Amino acid sequence: MKILFLTYYFPPLGGSGIVRVSKFIKYLKREGYQISVITIKNIPFYYYDYEVLKELLPINIYRSESLDFARLLYFFGIKKRFSYAGTEFSHFLNKIFFPDAKIGFLPLGYLTSYSVIQKEKPDIIFATSPPYTILLLALLLKKRFSLPLISDFRDLYPTGTIPPPFYFKGLIKSLRNLIYKNSDKIIAAHYETLKAFLNNDKIVFLPNGYDPEDFLVEKKDLETKSILYAGNLERNSKDLLFLAKDLEEVSDLKIYLCGHIDFLLEKEIRKYKNIVYLGSLPHKEVCALMKGADYLLYLSKPNQIIGLKLFEYIGARKPIIFLGEISEEIKMLNEKYKIGYFYSEVKERIKRKEFLEINKEIADYFSFPYLVKRLKEVINSLIK
Repeated sequence: MKILFLTYYFPPLGGSGIVRVSKFIKYLKREGYQISVITIKNIPFYYYDYEVLKELLPINIYRSESLDFARLLYFFGIKKRFSYAGTEFSHFLNKIFFPDAKIGFLPLGYLTSYSVIQKEKPDIIFATSPPYTILLLALLLKKRFSLPLISDFRDLYPTGTIPPPFYFKGLIKSLRNLIYKNSDKIIAAHYETLKAFLNNDKIVFLPNGYDPEDFLVEKKDLETKSILYAGNLERNSKDLLFLAKDLEEVSDLKIYLCGHIDFLLEKEIRKYKNIVYLGSLPHKEVCALMKGADYLLYLSKPNQIIGLKLFEYIGARKPIIFLGEISEEIKMLNEKYKIGYFYSEVKERIKRKEFLEINKEIADYFSFPYLVKRLKEVINSLIK
């Protein structure tokens, strides 16, 4: 069976945005599926991870030209590690362009996809978002070729964690109706997205997960008793600094950061002797650090979706500490599976550097091999 994946973010781009689709492809390929991918040509990005790309090969990857801002930056010579994603400028562009700032990918992405479909003759299309431009592309291709379509929402529908401007409300409603009507299956990675698609028999809940093979590495011990934060750090840095201050008198206990942070935060954390910034690291090196850490830190906000990093924390099988204004989704998941501890409840135990029990039994439920078995059921149900 042949599957055509449509995705804007794809290796060698690194970071959490590429993990879900990459692991789906990796394990579907092992199950005998023939995979082709439509994605964008090179763009400037904050981090590249070539190891993830290596484990996916051989598959057919078709990289399309694009007119969106990120591709234009690269075209005009900005090719270094840089990303405007998550900045005020990117939020501004998302308020101008519908459904998002990547709409410039649509025309040339369509031409590329058209020729690829004629050549490869896939049996099904799997389109993952964000950006939601990818879902528009998928709808156009479905209309032209009448192929079964799976629309995947790895972030909140319809515009992630940032509410859309009021003048897009009518268009968003129309887009949602189009997705309802034309997708054969809709996959949601988050409970909040499920609410947007209530009473729709096409919806399938398939959370993010972790790859157990990423943890087939020797653990990397840190120099001190350690709380490790792995991942990008943008809007909840105040909680990190609170933690550093709250633990500053605890000897031989430090907070280690690995991931992308902006230069202002990097400057701020220099004031704290108990924060160690390790920079952006290859994914498997991060996994080795997770295995070697004493505690894993997860920063939460009230309306924040559960990041993919949480599931990798589960895969590392180390105590997870939740800090911040805990989201309802985190509370619900923790109540059901007992995956971690809220800092306010165990901070004295952490200050004493005590060992915290963990629930290892639920880890397999969130592994990508298990998730792909469920995805296979969805795919096979659409092929007659």
